[in-house]
Amino acid sequence: MKKFYTILLVVFTFLAANAQDIHYTQFYNTPLTTNPALTGVFNGAYRIGAIYRNQWFTTVNNGFFNSPFQTPSISFDMPFILKNGDAIGVGALILYDEAGAGSISTFTGQISGSYIKHLGKDGKHQLSAGFQVGFTQTRLNAADAKFASQYSGNDFNPNMSSGVSLAPNVNYANLNVGLLYFGKITNKISLYMGGTIFNTTVPKIDLAANQAKQSLSLRGNLSGGMDFTLGRRYHILPSVLWMRQSNTSDLNTGIGFGYDINMRTNITLGIFNRVNNVMDAYHQAESAIAYAAFQVKGFKLGVSYDFTVSKLSSGSSGTGGIELSLIYIGLPKVFDERRMMFCPRF
Repeated sequence: MKKFYTILLVVFTFLAANAQDIHYTQFYNTPLTTNPALTGVFNGAYRIGAIYRNQWFTTVNNGFFNSPFQTPSISFDMPFILKNGDAIGVGALILYDEAGAGSISTFTGQISGSYIKHLGKDGKHQLSAGFQVGFTQTRLNAADAKFASQYSGNDFNPNMSSGVSLAPNVNYANLNVGLLYFGKITNKISLYMGGTIFNTTVPKIDLAANQAKQSLSLRGNLSGGMDFTLGRRYHILPSVLWMRQSNTSDLNTGIGFGYDINMRTNITLGIFNRVNNVMDAYHQAESAIAYAAFQVKGFKLGVSYDFTVSKLSSGSSGTGGIELSLIYIGLPKVFDERRMMFCPRF
């Protein structure tokens, strides 16, 4: 029964075309899904990233990889430093999402670009503008779809007509745009803040073939964070992400504590929380989030776990969501400090 209710919920959500776009708890470790202006914003020759989210993995079946919600993605980006100190960033992202234990799957491929402008003579302040263009395909396994019209009393009859004709897949192109500022306020304090507008083409989609297509709502986000350096090795890293799409909003806030073992090795521990519809009188906390990351020689491994604290905890048997991220930043063959950018720490 739990699997049935999960599938039913996901199908009706997509038919309404008002579901929130895919997003991650570790927004700071998946830059190309957070803001296209982050394309190429790092110190190095190239960056390869991968992240995997698995939610409610023990509630509806017995396998970790058979959970009802799974979202892996991989990305690549790199900066090209110009003679005047500015930079052009280019990148690509591939994302796959399964919802309802495979009932609905979404594939997205995007390419992104950015222009990173130095502000001031010392290069400690920079402004980046970025864009993403891509293609999305959503597929529906109609065999898993069940509707109230197929019930006779408490008994489900698969031979009864649902009265709904489902499209096997929906394809659309899209455009996202973003801005980002990052800079050093003092030698011990740095700051980044930016915003993104997703779905700017407002594509029309619907998985119900016999209904009029509906517009995919714009999604906006605002993100920011600071790095307070204490002494030579310690960092306090507060961050925030606010998103809104249609009538739904999401606020992630938290703080990380970093320790530099040496110039290329550090540890970060953090605690965050997520609140749904924070501007609504009926808003509620959804998750408390624990986070840990270890970085060494260009590799960064991040792990987070969402502890469900909302009413959904009863329906999910208390199971939350786990995310695993891995990032590698390659260094240039010839190191030239004058051609390296200042970048925010996440």
